[in-house]
Amino acid sequence: MPDVQRPSLDERRRSPIRRALVVAGVLGALAGCADGRVVHVPAPGAVPIATFQTLPDDLARSPQLRALQPRDTAGIEVTEAGADGALLPAALDALRALPDAPKQLSRISIYADTVNMTYEQNGIAGRSVSVLYRPGEDLYVGEPSFSDEETYALDRIDPAVPAALISAIEARVPNARVMRLDLDVGLSYGFGLVWYADVEDARGTLATVFADLDGAIVAVDAD
Repeated sequence: MPDVQRPSLDERRRSPIRRALVVAGVLGALAGCADGRVVHVPAPGAVPIATFQTLPDDLARSPQLRALQPRDTAGIEVTEAGADGALLPAALDALRALPDAPKQLSRISIYADTVNMTYEQNGIAGRSVSVLYRPGEDLYVGEPSFSDEETYALDRIDPAVPAALISAIEARVPNARVMRLDLDVGLSYGFGLVWYADVEDARGTLATVFADLDGAIVAVDAD
C-alpha cells in the first residue's frame, strides 16, 4: 500500500484560516467593484413593451390585412350602410359634457348612424349606465343598472382611430363593409382591449378584424 503523507496538525489548523482569508478577499473585491461603478436602469414603464403589430402610416397597408380576401358576390354589393367611425369624436364630447362625466367605460359600439356607450356612473364599480348618441339629437341616457363588465379608461381612446381603421379595411375589400365596430373587453378573445370590427359582404360575414387602440391590426379571423 503506498505511503500517503498526511498533513500535520499545524497545517490542518491553518487550513480554515486560509479559507477565511480567501473568502474575505473575494468579498473585498466584490465590494470594490460595487464602489467603483454605479449602474443606472430605466424607471418602470420607461421602456415600451415590444409588439409584433406593424403600424404603417397608411393602415390600409397593414400586412395583416392580406388575410382579408374579397369573395365573389356575383356583382351584388352591400346595400346597408356600414359603421361610421367619424361619429366617435362628437359622441365622446357629448359624453364628457354630462353632469356625471365618466372616466371609465365598458363598451363603445359604432354603427351607421349611432354610437352606443356604456360607462361606470360616478366611479361606482358595478353601477352601469348606457347612452346613445345620434347626430343632431340630445344624448339619450338610460337608467343605472348593475354590470360586472370590465371597464377601461376613457382617456385611452384615440377618437380618430375608428374612421381610419374602417377606411383601411374597406379599401382592402371594396365589396364589403364594416357593419359594426366595438370596443369591449368581453369581445377581445384574449387579445386585451382591442377594437372588434365585424366585416360583411353580400354573402354575409366575411371576417372579424381585431385592432389595437392605435389601429395596429392584431388579428384577422376570416370565414
